[in-house]
Amino acid sequence: FAGGVMNVTKIVEKASDEAAKEVERKEKEAKETALDKVVNQIGEKKGISTLEKSSFDWDKYKKEKGIEEELEKYAKDGYVEKQEFLNRVDQRKFEQEKEERNRQRALAAQKAEASKK
Repeated sequence: FAGGVMNVTKIVEKASDEAAKEVERKEKEAKETALDKVVNQIGEKKGISTLEKSSFDWDKYKKEKGIEEELEKYAKDGYVEKQEFLNRVDQRKFEQEKEERNRQRALAAQKAEASKK
């Protein structure tokens, strides 16, 4: 990343696609000769995106500080859920106010018709 070498450890489930690809890669690597390895290193330069690097750094920080469980706990009652709740309340309130305005208009129209007669 950014011209430097970085080792990343990623934990995946054994049954995942990533694990299967890694097993295949290691089997292929075991079969390769030294010349094959050199050619592959020259031909391939795998990079890491800024987003992936940030994600790895954040995961590492959470493990170092021991805050993973705390973050998961608070994520359940997190910001997004609260905002969705507030939006639902606001929508319900708007609908109730709209119904009340429509009732008031209907009553006003009935009164206007009654006064014309």
